This record gives sequence, C-alpha cells and structure tokens, in this order.
Amino acid sequence: MYISLNGKIIKDHEAGISPVSEGFMYGYGLFETVKVQEGKMYFFTEHMERLRRGCSILEMKLEFSPDVICQWCDALIDKNNLFHGGVRIAYTKNGDLYDLLITTREHPYPKEQYEKGWKVCFSPMKRNPESLLAGIKSNNYLENILSLRKAKEKGYDEAIFLNVYGKITEGAISNIFFVKNHIVYTPSAACGILRGIMRDKVIHIMRSIGVELQIGQYAKEEIYEADEIFATNSLIDIMPVSQLENKKFDLQKASVTIMLMEELRKFYDAT
Repeated sequence: MYISLNGKIIKDHEAGISPVSEGFMYGYGLFETVKVQEGKMYFFTEHMERLRRGCSILEMKLEFSPDVICQWCDALIDKNNLFHGGVRIAYTKNGDLYDLLITTREHPYPKEQYEKGWKVCFSPMKRNPESLLAGIKSNNYLENILSLRKAKEKGYDEAIFLNVYGKITEGAISNIFFVKNHIVYTPSAACGILRGIMRDKVIHIMRSIGVELQIGQYAKEEIYEADEIFATNSLIDIMPVSQLENKKFDLQKASVTIMLMEELRKFYDAT
C-alpha cells in the first residue's frame, strides 16, 4: 500500500518519522477520517475546519493549506485505486516542524452489518468533559481502542462512554442517537463529546425534514428506555443498533432510523 508523507507518495514500509518527535512519543497531534465513495471524498471542507480548530486548541500551526492537503489526498486515492473507503489524515508535531501523514483503507462495513445492526455495551471508562482533549480528534486514542477491544471480546461491536457525571457521551468510534416516541435524542457537546462530521450532517437532515430533535444531557437509564438507537461516523454513516447490552431492538420497527438512512442516501445522491 502507498501512503503520503508531507506530500510525497511512498510505500508504507519506506516511511520514516522521528522516534523522538512529540507526535510519536506523546501522541501530540490530530487526525481526521474522510469518507471516500466512488473515488470521491465527502465533507472534506468540514473535516479541515475541525482539524484547524483542533490545531488552535493544541497550539499547533497548520502549515499546509486545505487545497494542498486535498490534492495530496486525491493523488493517494488514485495511487491506491481506492473506490470505497476512507482517507486518514494525521497531523503531528515534530519539534519546530510538523508531519502530515495520509493513509487509505477500504470500507470495512459490509451491507450485512447494517441488516444485523450493532450490538453495543457501556465502557467502564469515564469521559471528563472538562478535559482539554474533549471535543477534538486527538491522536490520544488509547481509551477508545481499549474500550472497543474489550467490547469486542465480549461479543459487542461498539462501547458507549458515560462521563464522570454519569451522562451518556459517545461511542469509542461513533456518536450516539436514541429515539423515544419518534423524538430523537443525542448528547450535547457539553457532555464531552467529539462533534462528528456525520453527526452534524444527520442533525441537519433531521431539522430540514422536521424530525423532532433534543440535544442535551441524558442518564444511562434514559437510553435503556429507547425505542431505537443508532450510531454515526464518517465511514459507517448511520448504523442501526440491534442490542444494548441485554436489551434487543427489532430493526424492522426502527422506523425513524430507516427513514434517516434513506434521507442520507438522498443527500449523497444530490451532492
């Protein structure tokens, strides 16, 4: 597989990043994962704006323009013949300089996964909404990786975090929505979530078609009372949830989730 390092396309095993850089030693950096469908990137501008905001919080200078990064991404997509998948853009500190690493991967979620839905559980780890890293896509992702690994060891597909105040936040790799009496609920940024690009798109769709939406702070017990649950991220789009720990959901009756998945397909067709 080919990668792009600071604009130079090379074989992945040829890459060299300083082992004493802050990016390598401390995870000092950010990343974005951009959806690729039929060889085309989606919502690239929104991802770059979030990267820029994250750089500002971490006091990193973004030395490459979005146009240049876009060109490097397109070149790598062509080189790897990527048709349907994702582009990962990692930006890390290296002394007084910065490294920008772009990689690609195929879409990991088959159609059958959406038909089965995700099984999700709660992570024992807690989010701190006061943390500097809350709300940015930092390379410090170990809590997410470990929580997801432990969930998968128990037969689940995703792990949901509560914050230190007992409120629902997000999944290890997704944002969480739940539906009760045809009203959609999702945690607010104040809970300590990363505001996903797809989360924002789905919220936009709901508001444009008149779906009632509540954004706030919700206890664990409230999501257990839901009629439907779904997760979002830039690669999965909308993933129905078929089971929350011991509670199962009939996806055939998940009318709001099914409707939003169809509206999102229309959204893609129109872009």
